Amino acid sequence: MKLWKYAVVALAALSTLPASAQDLKIGALLETSGAVASLGQPTLEGAQLAVDQMNARGGIGGRKVSLVNLNSESDNTKTVSGARRLLSQEKVSAVIGPSSSGSNFAVADVFERARVPMIANGASRGIVLPPEKRRYIFIAPLTDQIVQTVMLQDMQGRGIKRVAMLNSDVAFGTNGRDTLAALAGQYGIEVVANETFGNADTDMTPQLAKLRGTTAQAIVLWATGPGLAIATRNHRALGIDTPLYVTHAANDFNYLRLAGDAANGILLPSSKLYVAASLPDADPQKKVLQDFLAAYQQKYGKPPSTFAANGFDSANLLLHAMRTAGADASAIRDELEKDTRYVGVTAVYAYGPTDHFGAQPDSVRMLTVRSGGFQLASAP
Repeated sequence: MKLWKYAVVALAALSTLPASAQDLKIGALLETSGAVASLGQPTLEGAQLAVDQMNARGGIGGRKVSLVNLNSESDNTKTVSGARRLLSQEKVSAVIGPSSSGSNFAVADVFERARVPMIANGASRGIVLPPEKRRYIFIAPLTDQIVQTVMLQDMQGRGIKRVAMLNSDVAFGTNGRDTLAALAGQYGIEVVANETFGNADTDMTPQLAKLRGTTAQAIVLWATGPGLAIATRNHRALGIDTPLYVTHAANDFNYLRLAGDAANGILLPSSKLYVAASLPDADPQKKVLQDFLAAYQQKYGKPPSTFAANGFDSANLLLHAMRTAGADASAIRDELEKDTRYVGVTAVYAYGPTDHFGAQPDSVRMLTVRSGGFQLASAP
């Protein structure tokens, strides 16, 4: 009789637990408002699509997966507060990191100390460096070094030997500037001038006018958000006739909308997202890309941006690891680090103990803009 009573009490206690207590939890710190919302919102949409697809297939080991996003409002202080809440209150097993490089830098140590893996959506390599101190931090987007390597190879093929750079003053812009300075010489290219603008600036004409007066044979623009489009329009308004290379962050419909006709003719290193139909059938990413494009369009009624692809890959990389590791954070980290090729939308990934960048260089293509749309750039 007593055993029966204890069983009833135990069952009653379990029945009072919320259903989500039995879920596998992935946290996210994606910016759905504020200055970086144009990046964070689509990243969240891509991540949610991946989680929904997994749950539609029965979840992981019969357990539903929950995605808990805390909007950081594009504020580093609120990002840190959100990180602590995900750990202390939500008890997440892994985290999809912010779209802002600066916000990723702000929380990397928080998750490192907690030994909870985070896949960052900022593209600065420093987020995961040095590897011995960033054992739990990984990156999903294409990093500045990978895309700049492809960009410099393109310049080399076009006979460009001198470039000038315009970058924003946030972490993404300054890291891109430093990476270009370190890489350019390996391709026989000299950075002859550099100008910086504030991330909230609304006119970059003075900086571009200075760069126009140099011996540069091309200008490189490294920024995110509205400033990227504004600088593109300023460049065209000044009538600068040398090539304009822009960051892979321009691979976004918001950029096309804001830059307008000024974007035509730009060159940018990019994922294959917008040129999937032009890829050969043998490309390992082609089917993954086409399936993602169709699923995203069906769910959200619009085509995905590159940031949506980053979120989709971030979630799927974690889900793939959790199929073996379950909710064990350290085991998830170990699974991510195994040297296997994971075919994603943004890239083919192969993380390792000293490589938490993952994305492989053959995932990058040079694109241009014609008639307001992305196309493969002609070979130099």
